Amino acid sequence: MSGERATTRTLGGANAQAAPISTNPPSTIRPSPPGPQPVEPRRRHRTPIEEVNDVLRQLRIPELADVLLYAQRTLAARDAGPDPAVVSEILAAMSRLHPAYKNTQGVPLPILRGALARVPRAAFEAALLHADREGTLKLIPVPLLVPFIERQAGIQDPKRGLLYFCTALEARGRREP
Repeated sequence: MSGERATTRTLGGANAQAAPISTNPPSTIRPSPPGPQPVEPRRRHRTPIEEVNDVLRQLRIPELADVLLYAQRTLAARDAGPDPAVVSEILAAMSRLHPAYKNTQGVPLPILRGALARVPRAAFEAALLHADREGTLKLIPVPLLVPFIERQAGIQDPKRGLLYFCTALEARGRREP
């Protein structure tokens, strides 16, 4: 058998091909672990100005004009005194809303703010605080642990606490028969 190839006999006669016999021990090839996954680049946090720019690029020209007008009003209301028109609107809304809340502490600020939804929050709060200082209306604080109070909807005052209700001074204490 020297020089001959080791074969196995196969059924089928002389025309059948012989399968080689391996004299080596079976190999123990282990599959290699897959390579490290490519690391995705970390997403960096987008700044608010980048997000605003992306949104502004999607707006149409008339919509951009509205955004510009809103931004100008917000900037004008920033450190300026209260707008007398906003104070008047608050007093008018109070005259409409107060009868429904006559037997309560007053009109909740979220309800009053909802009646003046187009007024920016900073201008609204400045007008309320001004009217309270002038004595036109009264802002009423609530204790911190009162249930059913939306704390973010009130005005946090360092001396008086959370101002949450608003009432007209001439209507306070007056009860209809």
